[in-house]
Amino acid sequence: MNSKQLVDQAMQLQQPERYPVMCQLANGHTIINTGVHPIDYFVDSELWADCLILIRQLYDFDGILCHKPGRVPDLMDLVERSDYDAEVPTLYLFDGSRIECTRDDDAYYKPANDFIRPTLDELDPANLLGWAPDSFVAFQASKATLPVTDPGEFDERVFATLDRVLEKVGEEYSVHGEVRSPFDHFLNLTGMEDGLCAILDNPEKCLEILAETTRWSIALAVAQVRRGAAAIKISSPFAGSSFLSREMYTDFILPFERQLAKAVRGEGAAIYTHTCGAIGDRLDLIQQAGVSGIECLDPPPLGDVEINEAVDLLKGSIFIKGNIDPVNTLLRGDSHTVEKEVL
Repeated sequence: MNSKQLVDQAMQLQQPERYPVMCQLANGHTIINTGVHPIDYFVDSELWADCLILIRQLYDFDGILCHKPGRVPDLMDLVERSDYDAEVPTLYLFDGSRIECTRDDDAYYKPANDFIRPTLDELDPANLLGWAPDSFVAFQASKATLPVTDPGEFDERVFATLDRVLEKVGEEYSVHGEVRSPFDHFLNLTGMEDGLCAILDNPEKCLEILAETTRWSIALAVAQVRRGAAAIKISSPFAGSSFLSREMYTDFILPFERQLAKAVRGEGAAIYTHTCGAIGDRLDLIQQAGVSGIECLDPPPLGDVEINEAVDLLKGSIFIKGNIDPVNTLLRGDSHTVEKEVL
């Protein structure tokens, strides 16, 4: 039995002959451990695919998460000049914005001085990115915010990384895709502070926007499954109790992630939610979304999930992916600490 089959068994709630292991590693970690230049890592789909394959080999993982399906087509057409040699390598765009491609972290968008986000009232749900400069649209595309509602209408180049990984290792290893949650799209359109205030001040407009961003997430998820992704991860980082109450989760997360889960499972693939931090009070709500699994379940002190309680609640219903503390066990610990936590 190969790695792909092991992961498939686990996601189908069967008992594999051993526990499969796979993990999304930080972009900075990948850049450092593959030795690639961070600008090339940010813009080159094939190079990024090869980095993901190399990291899988380095850690002997049973699968690969393509946390974006590819890099942004034609991004370099927006770039006036590049500084590969700076302490923080940077792409300088024609509109005065820049993208800082750090050597040990994610890439960051720095808008031009005249950049102004619209107010919530100014956002048009039928054209949510109509206000934005091309540089902002391109950077959001690099994070998989793509205003496409039909799985068949994407530019084929959007999937270049996923396609290459599937072609090279997809028969042997479990290859997963990812989408932003509808709420994550929403916060990246409004800005974090304004978006969280908006769900209190104007919930009706927020729900209208979330209905549209749900269509974005569904289209990208379904398109990746149809290309061969075995599962889809929902990146839903701002849905824990540090950001939203249970009531808010029920109103602004659950209905939309439920639609996403139904669409992906209807295509015959698994789907799991990634919400880091404190989710111990809402495991039942995540379960109600109809997902196949939950990723993270961070233990104290990073989160608040007690794994034995979570297993009792979720066993036989959805799979659990994770529960190792990435900070206190993996980063600050040693091999003895890791072995103790796993066993």
